[in-house]
Amino acid sequence: MTSLTIADPLAMKDLNAFTTLAHRLDPDGAMRLQVSSTVLVVTVAPLYPHGIGDSTPLVLAMRMLRLRGPEQDGLDEVVPLTNLKDRLAREENGTELPVPPNSMLVSWSGIAPPRGEWTQRDRISGDLLRSTASAGIEEISVGAPEGAGSHAVKGLRSRVWSRPMSAADGTELPGGLAFAASGLKFVPESGADEYELMGSKNWLRVVTPGGHLLTRAKS
Repeated sequence: MTSLTIADPLAMKDLNAFTTLAHRLDPDGAMRLQVSSTVLVVTVAPLYPHGIGDSTPLVLAMRMLRLRGPEQDGLDEVVPLTNLKDRLAREENGTELPVPPNSMLVSWSGIAPPRGEWTQRDRISGDLLRSTASAGIEEISVGAPEGAGSHAVKGLRSRVWSRPMSAADGTELPGGLAFAASGLKFVPESGADEYELMGSKNWLRVVTPGGHLLTRAKS
């Protein structure tokens, strides 16, 4: 079985927490594991469109961890969050992460954001991310009461999280990016914080203390 050795025990705990939060947002979701030399890039998609006509925005959440060595350089696997969460919960593994053997095929894993040439485009406040997430969650809770059909709930979620929010200089981002920032605890719960909004080609990236949030720019 393929195994990854995380260089720092604290990073292993952070990965466990990140995986648990991602699983909470999408119990049927997946995580992409990509290794380049001694760097492990982990990516999840808290929101993404499911088929033609679905207006749900694509929102990727990415973190990077250091590995102890380059033995798994080139690895690129998409695995179920459920299986990964189970493996991370086993304390006997220490800093060893056995990669689940059952890969998943998910549409978002075939969409790769640029690796270089990112430039600062704008700034976005933590208050905007927190308030947008809170308002959206409340709207969905009120608009999709117990007993509402799954199709109606999905439609409401899609409308709420595709609604644009504007950063400091007017750059528009889908509200779903705030949902991911809050749900994955990428930003603190309060404070006068601001984050860089980077751009590259038709992509936008918010750099937060918890990791990177990426989405496609509006054309």
